[in-house]
Amino acid sequence: MEFMSALGSQEDAYRPSLFELVAQEKLKELLQPAVQYVLAIYAQRYPRLLLRVVNNHEEFYAALMFFVERHYLKEWGGSFAENFYGLKRVSSRHLDTIKFNSPINSQSSPALTKSELNKSLLVLVGLPYVKCRLDLLYQQVAGGSILGDEQEELDNEELADPAIPLKRKLRIRLVRLFKRVYPILNLLYYGSGLVYNVGYLFNKTKYYTPWLHMIGLQVQRMSMNDYRAAYEKTSSMQSKSAFSLMKNPLGALSTVLGKVVDFLKVLLPMSIFFFKFLEWWYSSEFSRGGVSNDEEEQTIPPPEKIQPDPKGTPLSSTPNTCPLCLATPINNPTALPSGYVFCYTCAYHYVEEHGRCPVTFVKVENGAEGLTKLYADNNM
Repeated sequence: MEFMSALGSQEDAYRPSLFELVAQEKLKELLQPAVQYVLAIYAQRYPRLLLRVVNNHEEFYAALMFFVERHYLKEWGGSFAENFYGLKRVSSRHLDTIKFNSPINSQSSPALTKSELNKSLLVLVGLPYVKCRLDLLYQQVAGGSILGDEQEELDNEELADPAIPLKRKLRIRLVRLFKRVYPILNLLYYGSGLVYNVGYLFNKTKYYTPWLHMIGLQVQRMSMNDYRAAYEKTSSMQSKSAFSLMKNPLGALSTVLGKVVDFLKVLLPMSIFFFKFLEWWYSSEFSRGGVSNDEEEQTIPPPEKIQPDPKGTPLSSTPNTCPLCLATPINNPTALPSGYVFCYTCAYHYVEEHGRCPVTFVKVENGAEGLTKLYADNNM
């Protein structure tokens, strides 16, 4: 993932293709359901600890991603998903002052400033959180009511009633305004992203999203010098952490937490792939026995036939013949628990007198109640 082939423009070897950018966006979208799935599973085992977290998942995920994204932006110059695909964020002003098109004489880009880091966090964490909350709110006010048109009529009656408080009327008007305006805002949100994607694909813009254009940052591929500078910084911090453990325990703890967050590049993608595997597994035939219904019917063996007792009533060689009265066909066929079929009157009297099957001598526990009437399709 770190050294991608130049799929984009050959004029700029460090300009990522749209496919790389879309891939890292998809990876980012898969993080939240993966985290939510893991929390939901463990909340069933530890409800006292995790139930509140699951109920406030949006806030928990936003706080979690704030620390994760802040670490990657500070240490690697890009978000978690961007760093996973070997990408970084570079100031447009910096790119305008130097020629960044030479892969041989490439330089490691400067670290993001505090202002650029905060703007990136606002776009990476704040904007998705606000969008998620607005989506949930719209679902509640637009699709959460079971009354439908009746709710609209009730709101009109409340607005016309002078006894209704002003706050209540204001709330109704704001909800109506939100229901009308939010679909348009949602269209502009996704439409602007699509326009920038198409413009980036045809080299009409340097930004693949309008939000990067607003904060003045471009996404570039990381160069060898970027990786070398990052690994040299990491190795120097590791050598210093062993000596500063006693002097500065907070700094050593911060270093350890940074290592844990860096390990998320391996852990979180694995959890995403595992989540998708479970989703496929439980929706496939393997989770229901591994075979289809037709194959299952073929593999299930029929029940073994209970052999006649040597002392029992012999069976007739003629099919559809009662073993007791030898009537053909069997009159009012009735089956015993042993599986053999007799005339109803013959089976009833024999079971009442002997309490067993006349052919196999298998006991009939409930007497005549153990008899089973057999029906043909035209006699049901």
